[in-house]
Amino acid sequence: MSQGDSNPAAIPHAAEDIQGDDRWMSQHNRFVLDCKDKEPDVLFVGDFMVQLMQQYEIWRELFSPLHALNFGIGGDTTRHVLWRLKNGELENIKPKVIVVWVGTNNHENTAEEIAGGIEAIVQLINTRQPQAKIIVLIYWQDEEDHDEREGEVQLEY
Repeated sequence: MSQGDSNPAAIPHAAEDIQGDDRWMSQHNRFVLDCKDKEPDVLFVGDFMVQLMQQYEIWRELFSPLHALNFGIGGDTTRHVLWRLKNGELENIKPKVIVVWVGTNNHENTAEEIAGGIEAIVQLINTRQPQAKIIVLIYWQDEEDHDEREGEVQLEY
């Protein structure tokens, strides 16, 4: 389903520096450093949905005791997450579980392309972190957005 190079959602790409402050690359570099300094049992990777989790009490209560790392960056698409994972965010760690939550910002992609991008992420994780169980979470922003991307998409591994 990832459609190889023909699927734009499955081609790794660093995010553009829209603010001009190198914020995205700085976050990525911090995540790479965390991989060298910490030993997570659980790794969360994705977009703003993952990033926001750390702001809530549930993170401190349930996930911090699991030595969880939060590698969420607001605005990320499947392409950005794929680039980050290929460029250091899976190195020097051996988590038991990796939670992937991305696709919300893939506004220019079809549901099938988004699924292909997520599939490419899962395949990369399976290759570089074969010991990890992978959990994929998917969230449709709203009913209007869902209607535009309606269709049955299945990921099989």
